[in-house]
Amino acid sequence: MSIINVSELKPNMILRDDVRDNNGRFLLTKGTNLTMDQIRMLKMWGVIEADIEVSEQEHTKQEDSDYADAKSIEMAEKVTSDFFMHTDRDHPAMRELFNACSLQKAVELARSKTDTVYDNSFRIDSCIAVVPEHLTTEKGVLEYITCDIELPTLPTVFMKINETIMNPKSSARDIADAISLDTSLSARLLKIVNSAFYGFPSQIDTLTRAVAIVGTKQLSILAFGIKIISMFESISSDTIDMKSFWKHSIACGVISRIIAGYKNIRNTERLFVAGLLHDIGRLILYSYMPAVALCALQKAKETSGLLYDMEHEIMKLDHATIGKLLLKKWKLPFSLEDIVAHHHIPQKSQNQLECSIVHLADIITNAIKIGTSGEYYVPPLDPFSWDRIELSEKVLTSIIHQSDRQFDEIIQLFFSHEN
Repeated sequence: MSIINVSELKPNMILRDDVRDNNGRFLLTKGTNLTMDQIRMLKMWGVIEADIEVSEQEHTKQEDSDYADAKSIEMAEKVTSDFFMHTDRDHPAMRELFNACSLQKAVELARSKTDTVYDNSFRIDSCIAVVPEHLTTEKGVLEYITCDIELPTLPTVFMKINETIMNPKSSARDIADAISLDTSLSARLLKIVNSAFYGFPSQIDTLTRAVAIVGTKQLSILAFGIKIISMFESISSDTIDMKSFWKHSIACGVISRIIAGYKNIRNTERLFVAGLLHDIGRLILYSYMPAVALCALQKAKETSGLLYDMEHEIMKLDHATIGKLLLKKWKLPFSLEDIVAHHHIPQKSQNQLECSIVHLADIITNAIKIGTSGEYYVPPLDPFSWDRIELSEKVLTSIIHQSDRQFDEIIQLFFSHEN
């Protein structure tokens, strides 16, 4: 089996399986020898990927690249078991995810010919700070955040964008003009709209057309996700590796968007940004309460515990509640605030399906080790959330493969200001 992104399809490739759109509508039958017109049709219908037949020569080449020897497999399973220690591996979804991550790590070890295992940029050797007493109670932390510190504010361009969107008389051109106030943001938005993130069949060369095709709210949410990365650049690298943090966050956003596609949720940009922001409360900890952040990291290391449990042990609340306060200050949609607040406990969310999606995406992102926001272990899957999403565990490997194909391009676009 060779599942590839539609952007990589070429004429004369043969479908190994039927192709349907996100709503289950039948499009092409297996065995079809693809033409350029059919490839364009698949892109227009929003198909993300297709299962293509692979020749014997190509299959052999793929097997060689995916080969993992017995030693690599044994080592990979051992280290993966350590990272999954807080999960229920008897649950079908976690068993499937564990097997996928073990195989991925085994192939990586076999290719590198080394004994290197996962690195964690946030492991520290000793607790170098004492947590102030007023930050050891929920009331004290909330008062400190709301009264004693000045939380970051959104750039002026977003006030203008939101003001324009809220005006019922605004046209796509008006909204495009508001976004154009930030030339860097405009350029990056166009690059993303023309990337595999969307897979549109033709080039979109103006913001006005992008707004008309993608949608006003969707594009403004995506613009916010792009811009927010630059708002926390001043955090010391001694406390956190910001690129690693954003890699984790972007990967969670990408995976959230992919899962949303499986559930036929139309505004997948909202899920992308929810995934992007799910751990933003940790940036407030690293920025304004570094003693709390460092001691939580140390406690997690000493006890082999989960970081958000250690945050709660120290402050009587965790980063999710702090993230909710920040989004409330920014006056972002309640749906985003709600997901960020409850991504570890989706049952308490008012939108349990979308919160469960981000919950699952966070677990997958931690499992495949793309970046980190500080959590060393794979968080446990909430069985209620898995049941709420109603997916087969067999799709998890496909979700990982899809995210692999999207992530490299998206991360380059989000960090293009560094080039």
